[in-house]
Amino acid sequence: MVTVLITGKYYLYHFNEVKKLSADGRIVPLTSGEIGVLWSGYIGETVIKCVMESFTKNVEDRDSKKLLEMNQKLVDERVENYKEIFNREGMKVPKGFGEEDVFLDAPRMFSDKFYLFYLKEMSRSSIINYSNALFASHRRDIRMFLADSMNEYLDVFNAAIEALLEKGIVIRTPSIPIPKEVQFVQHKSFLGTLKKGANRPISALEIKEIYINLDTNMLGKSLMIGFSQSAKSDELREYLLKGRKIAHKHIEIFINRLTDEDLPSPQLWDPEVSESKIPPFSDKLMHYHTGLAAASGLANYGTALSQISRKDLTLAFARLVVETGKFSLEGANLSIKKGWLEQPPLAPNRDDLSAN
Repeated sequence: MVTVLITGKYYLYHFNEVKKLSADGRIVPLTSGEIGVLWSGYIGETVIKCVMESFTKNVEDRDSKKLLEMNQKLVDERVENYKEIFNREGMKVPKGFGEEDVFLDAPRMFSDKFYLFYLKEMSRSSIINYSNALFASHRRDIRMFLADSMNEYLDVFNAAIEALLEKGIVIRTPSIPIPKEVQFVQHKSFLGTLKKGANRPISALEIKEIYINLDTNMLGKSLMIGFSQSAKSDELREYLLKGRKIAHKHIEIFINRLTDEDLPSPQLWDPEVSESKIPPFSDKLMHYHTGLAAASGLANYGTALSQISRKDLTLAFARLVVETGKFSLEGANLSIKKGWLEQPPLAPNRDDLSAN
């Protein structure tokens, strides 16, 4: 049995010694879970790679440039590590996105401030995705790779947060009284009612979920503002405009909730989008990135439903899940129609195998 000392980055490990060893030393192939997370992870990283190339070319602020370049370097290395795994396993490298999907001569579409906000939200979503991927994997080398990727995004997230705070362009979640004693819920009225103005004060966990979902929707809305201005396809433009309106409605719902509780709301990022109509990315990439934002929103809403207790908030989030789900399904249908949807690895079709 090989003992592996986890000392640093994935590509510094003795890959050939551990790549197919399970915990008890047996040689094992990739599982369906590992194939799935590697396939989807690679495509997601190629999207970020294109976005980083565009942002890095246009950034002016020194601090923002430093962070974008750091993340771009990490993403470039990660994409190559994915390819190395695919080649070693005899797995076809997914098409993903490449130089044909990013137009570096296009004028900038977003401000330097937005670049920092994007880094924060993108890395937060990536941390969650890699965490989920890690828990779906069993082979030691794959777990090492996914854990390193997650930790790298954690570094990017922390650096982006620090930069936003230093520049004073992000609002912290509001302060509430610090608990001085342990208390237990004494009555089911804690769960609230659907009547407005007849509920207990909002909890710290519920505030957190509203703020997280506000940030996600504000990022998605700003992206769709820029993408809808520059999309070449009329059908994609209509889809993006619909998504922008949905995100705006969700933002208003969350802001109104905070206002009703006498709590501040974070700033909107719409002014950080330029008026450029020249696309920085292909329609295919802009559509896929919109799908990623919608998927992140669905995941956030699901998490929120597990954290909140008030009935009125539960009902509100449940309605937003349905609306976002319908939007995602519409996007999937559009991507199939346009020939943009890359098929994920499938289990064998036993009926076809038996018939032939």
